[in-house]
Parts: sequence; structure tokens; C-alpha cells
Amino acid sequence: MDKSMQLWALTYFALVLAAAEPRTETFQTGDWKGRANFNSEGAFTDCTVLLADPEGTTIGFVMTHGGNLGMIVANSALNMKPGTKKPVIIHMDGLDSFAAMSDVVAETGVLVPLEIDGALVRNIEQDKEFRVTVREKELNLQLSGTREALKTLKTCVETHRGKKRIEL
Repeated sequence: MDKSMQLWALTYFALVLAAAEPRTETFQTGDWKGRANFNSEGAFTDCTVLLADPEGTTIGFVMTHGGNLGMIVANSALNMKPGTKKPVIIHMDGLDSFAAMSDVVAETGVLVPLEIDGALVRNIEQDKEFRVTVREKELNLQLSGTREALKTLKTCVETHRGKKRIEL
């Protein structure tokens, strides 16, 4: 997984949890909230979109300027060491289980690399229910508006690719 994707997923995740103030780089589609992210020199790095679940699980997607896609899964019941890797299994009816090595980006969250054109992503776009197992904890997720959220995420990347943030 791209190091900048890991860094900015962690940064964005921390900002969301800290309820950071919205900036002009933010967007919303349905219940999904997103943002364009920039490095310390102001260069665009990626876009992130998140859906907070009242049950305590946050799910999100991050796409880099190079088109890499990852899924963020966070739950307060998880207790992991940031900077390590953890195996993750994603189960969805009608598909073979998807196993991946995720990056622990926070004590309560992981970043799972995804194939942007893979069957798993195509099914997630159809708002199909799925389960994610991390550290023996199974999280059941039923998403809505995912197709539009992923389209908006891609548009965010296309809009910001190659741009610099100008601080006022």
C-alpha cells in the first residue's frame, strides 16, 4: 500500500474523530462525508470519504492521486498498535471471502487495500451487506449510497490531482 495513502488515511481518520472544522476541500454525498487531503508542502495526496455508523463502526474509502483504493474500517472495540499490520477477512454473500493484510492506522482502525475494479468493490458499490473480521472481532456492515460516495471520491481525486492548496 502506498505510504502516502497510509499517512493521509491516518491523518484524515484522526481529524474526523477529532471533529475538525470543515474546509473548502470537503464534500458530502448523502450521509458520506469526504475531503481532499494535502501534504505539508500543500501538494494534493488523496481524497477520503467516511460514513460514521451510530453503532460505533466507521467505514470509509481513500483514493490516492495515483488511483490506489483502500477501505478504512474503525471500531472502538478494536485495540491495535498503529504502524503494524493485521490480517482482515471480508465476507460477502455470493463471493469468495477476501483476505488481505491491512495497515493499522489507529488504535481502533485499519486500512485495507482494494482492487478498484475487483468484484468486492463492485458488490460494495451495490450496497450489499458484508462482514469484516479484524482481530477476532466481526463487524457487520450495511452501507447505503456507496456507489455515489465512490463516484464522488473519484471525482475529488480527478479535480484535485496535481493541485496545490493555497492557505489564506
